[in-house]
Amino acid sequence: MEFLAGNRIRGTSAERSSFTSGTSSTDGSYTVLQFTESGVFQPTSAFNVEYLVVGGGGGGGSRIGGGGGAGGYLANGAYNHAVTAKNYDITVGAGGAGGASQSSGVGGQGTNGSDSSFDTITSTGGGGGGRFSTSVANAGSTGGSGGGGGGNASGSSGGSATASPSQGNAGGTGVSSASGAGGGGGAGVAGGNASSASAGGAGGNGLQNDITGTNLYYAGGGAGSCDGAIISGGLGGGGSSSINNGGSATAGTNGLGGGGGGSRGDNVLGVSGGNGIVILRFLTSGSEYSQVSDGSIFYETDTNKSYVLS
Repeated sequence: MEFLAGNRIRGTSAERSSFTSGTSSTDGSYTVLQFTESGVFQPTSAFNVEYLVVGGGGGGGSRIGGGGGAGGYLANGAYNHAVTAKNYDITVGAGGAGGASQSSGVGGQGTNGSDSSFDTITSTGGGGGGRFSTSVANAGSTGGSGGGGGGNASGSSGGSATASPSQGNAGGTGVSSASGAGGGGGAGVAGGNASSASAGGAGGNGLQNDITGTNLYYAGGGAGSCDGAIISGGLGGGGSSSINNGGSATAGTNGLGGGGGGSRGDNVLGVSGGNGIVILRFLTSGSEYSQVSDGSIFYETDTNKSYVLS
């Protein structure tokens, strides 16, 4: 890699693509790195970081489909996770696909989201939303937060939040003998239970975190579908549901790990969960690292120098 005048660097394609990462910003005396896709974090000195790791949200179920569960949420809330001068692989989990529409009267289970990880920290993908299929209502899948159960028939339970340590909450239950499905669990609150054909379960709210300098909700659950009003997803990127022959469910929000909303009608595809995120925050002074992204290289020290590839 050759450093040129004007803060430019010349390098081969292999050198330019040797590491990938997200965006870098500063908040007062702190540097914040946000990874919205998988990459590498390369400290060149030892220091401590605060982290937020959110898995991909689960996809919403189709045909009286339950909401997808939020991706698992793990945060230390303090600068106590030690890193040393080596490469740390960053994995950002993708949101799960929505349930397939197989034929009239047959719904599809939402797919679980994928895990996100940094060092020893792994946040589990959210559970997919349940469905109704030929007189059987299927339960939501387990995950970081559980997916909501499908409605009708005897109803079905929401998926459990199975990750250890705890990363979220269970999905809500689909109502028996009526077209109301449960909401996906969120990091902060369990998914709501459906109570009737007109009232699907709300998506569980996520948790707030100000690691970027702005207090945002992450990891909200998707809402369960029904025949009545459209139900809102949980705070933190949870998708809203659809009603029978009316509107479309909305996907979970990328970068927040929200679960996808459940879909109601026949021959309607479910919607996907949102991709997760990994965020690292640390004192700028004395914390040195290398970062390469999308054809640009940034080398920041306590003097905050930055270079762009030519």
